[in-house]
Amino acid sequence: MRLPCWDAEHVRLTEDPLEAGQAALDRGDWAGAQTIFAGLVEQRETAEALHGLARALEWGGDYQGAIDLYERAFRAFRAEGQSAAPAVIAGRELSFLYLAVHGNLAAASGWLARARRLAGAAGDCVERGWVALADALMEEDPDRREQHVELASTIATRFDDPDLQFCALGYEGLCLVLRGRVTEGMRRVDESAAAATVGEVRDYITAGEIYCKMLVCCELTLDVRRARQWMAVVEKFARQKHAAWVSAICRMHYGGVLIVAGRWAQADRELSESLRLYAGSYRALRSGALVRLAELRARQGRFEEATRLLESSPHSAEVMLPLARVHLARGEPDVAAALLARALPDRDSGERVLRAPALALHAEAELAAGRHEHARALSAELLDLAKVSDLTHVYGYARYVAGLVADPTGEPVSAHLEAALASFTEAELPQEEARTRMALARELTSTRPALAIAEARTALATCVRLGAQRDADAAAGLLRGLGVTSSAGPRGEGALTRRESEVLRLVGEGLSNQRIAERLFLSKRTVEHHVGAILSKLGLTTRSEALAHAIRHGPAEGV
Repeated sequence: MRLPCWDAEHVRLTEDPLEAGQAALDRGDWAGAQTIFAGLVEQRETAEALHGLARALEWGGDYQGAIDLYERAFRAFRAEGQSAAPAVIAGRELSFLYLAVHGNLAAASGWLARARRLAGAAGDCVERGWVALADALMEEDPDRREQHVELASTIATRFDDPDLQFCALGYEGLCLVLRGRVTEGMRRVDESAAAATVGEVRDYITAGEIYCKMLVCCELTLDVRRARQWMAVVEKFARQKHAAWVSAICRMHYGGVLIVAGRWAQADRELSESLRLYAGSYRALRSGALVRLAELRARQGRFEEATRLLESSPHSAEVMLPLARVHLARGEPDVAAALLARALPDRDSGERVLRAPALALHAEAELAAGRHEHARALSAELLDLAKVSDLTHVYGYARYVAGLVADPTGEPVSAHLEAALASFTEAELPQEEARTRMALARELTSTRPALAIAEARTALATCVRLGAQRDADAAAGLLRGLGVTSSAGPRGEGALTRRESEVLRLVGEGLSNQRIAERLFLSKRTVEHHVGAILSKLGLTTRSEALAHAIRHGPAEGV
């Protein structure tokens, strides 16, 4: 007996409950889809009903329940003698979920191997293309990754499947970006994301995956403008589909972009929200958000917090950049240089151009260790990369390091630093801009002291606005050396410490003491102590007065 159900538009009855369940999935009604598919499973446990219920549970946030049902659907399809459908379940769903939810690489690899064998048995079909993309996602070798993507693209064209076509196009873009062919790659990623936005991509999982690829590429290329524009689209999609995992992944990568863009309060919020969403979804992937939060803390000069965050992160190449910043700041350039050398890809890798920030920091570490020839070699490499790259920030890092090492080409140091300054300004990287101004001020100290003072003052103002305390102290010290009395912020009785200023800012955002403690990785009692100190120093008596003060004066009240 078939049960009548409302269709996607809720305007007429249909006798096909599977279609009704799919319609509920398409409009993001996960609870409705669960009800429909659960009813079907209760009547008769078919492969299609089990698969629909698995998808509804996954997007509704029950990931272990989804894994169990995907496995039951896989067995049911196999019992029917099918190979194509279970290949996709094994490769695109079970393999990924075991990795993303449980961090179980062995199970993930096993399911992917099963998917390959079944796809081979299925012959020439669309499902074989989806398994190829599952292979591409897990593949580390760039040549083999591109072969998988090319196969998927070929199959998509042959079967005229738009979902597979645009998903493969997004993967093509990512592969090109990782090769250093950024303009070509971003063009493809833009097109795939546009197709997802206007509805040419029908499957919501595919659309979410495409958006995630877009934000990955924006972070790799430090493309602040593109990330800002696409993130508005992603947030709308995530709200409509109640997609926690899409929001967690995209917010993580967007947070990485916001860090270099100097929008640190927003980066903090995005990364904290990403961690919260990961905890209820793809919890095995949350270390990426922790590493980015550590990078933010290192840039802020909050090295103890950065170290604590990195201690809870698995050892990986992306950990090395913030960890190296911490060691360099603590006067351990040898350790910093070793970490960066270990994390950077081979010199013949196209991906090396995307690691310009790490190459520049490596050069700074070599200079601090007194290995000037090593630093000059890194400078020469950066200059070569800048010639073949169309990324503005790569040119900025190349000219910045050339100024630091006194590039032997004969061009004045100040010319290198002026060029770097223009590039960082264009790329919207304010902390790099401030550091370049400080380097320029040091270079101009003896010849043009008035200009040196102006550059140092501008750098100080930027660092104070960002909350980059260590850099602000360096700029203030530079000004004192030039005979100018200054500081990185108000001092003396009544002035707030940096931590108190952070707490006051979060009070101004309406957060409770418990939420502030979670955001700043402090105990609730410590936050209460800070709130009390803030009230005392500012002459206030209630939390409401502190809230009003924070709104009136903004976040840059304290040190």
